[in-house]
Amino acid sequence: MTDDHRILHQSAADAFSIWDAANIFEYATSRFTAIHIALLEDDINHSNSYQHSFVKYMVWEAEHFVIPFVNMAVAMNLNTTMPPYLCKVLLLITSFQTEPYNHGKFFAGFEACPHQSVTHPVDINRVVPNYKHPWWTYRFDLLPFNMPIWISVAKVKELVAGHFAQRPRMALMVPRPITHTHGSDDPLLHQLQVLWTEVARLGMELSRVLVAKLDATSEAVAALNHLEDPLEEVSEAMAASHAAVAVLRGDYDNDRLGASPSIKPFPHLEPLPR
Repeated sequence: MTDDHRILHQSAADAFSIWDAANIFEYATSRFTAIHIALLEDDINHSNSYQHSFVKYMVWEAEHFVIPFVNMAVAMNLNTTMPPYLCKVLLLITSFQTEPYNHGKFFAGFEACPHQSVTHPVDINRVVPNYKHPWWTYRFDLLPFNMPIWISVAKVKELVAGHFAQRPRMALMVPRPITHTHGSDDPLLHQLQVLWTEVARLGMELSRVLVAKLDATSEAVAALNHLEDPLEEVSEAMAASHAAVAVLRGDYDNDRLGASPSIKPFPHLEPLPR
């Protein structure tokens, strides 16, 4: 991995986690649920023009609150999946974009897709009073399309936080299903799987850090090994110098060197450390 790609991966990991995926997909599911309820309750003539506008807004929903985060989760190897209703809606949108699906077929498919259970606590409390960009609450088919071209990850996370702040307190205690559960519909198992996946991801990140530290340590040891031979040469040279000084001192003490007795040219030298 090049430095540029590594920096890009790290910045994405810092901005997006499996918990973000869980909350964002739940937020998207809530939006599609609110849209479906509004569609079933309105008494508007669903003309071809209405259906065309409706599908355009639905694609916008998926491209801003679902598809980018599916891509991020896949690219970062986050072991996530989506709530069942969101899966059905996303498959409808994908079919519209990749198959010979016309607007009418997509509209009929979404209208017939059940949006919630009447008993599941997550489904009962899924819709909240206020949403940002609630295009389904007015006659969008009579107005020009005026939705944001892009929404940042930080902004989406801000919208998600505001969404969950509106949910009933007891609803916040219900685990939000998001990851693979091997066939189980138990919300607690969903939550435990999220925790397990996040711990596994953190373990992988820790492994990468440890490997990087070991590589750095190996490089430092190799550098010290390269310094070992020069240090030995310096030590040998110092030992030879001490030996030469010892010989000269002996000659001086035995009056073999001419000098005044008051001069001490060879002070006492400490032995070299071993």
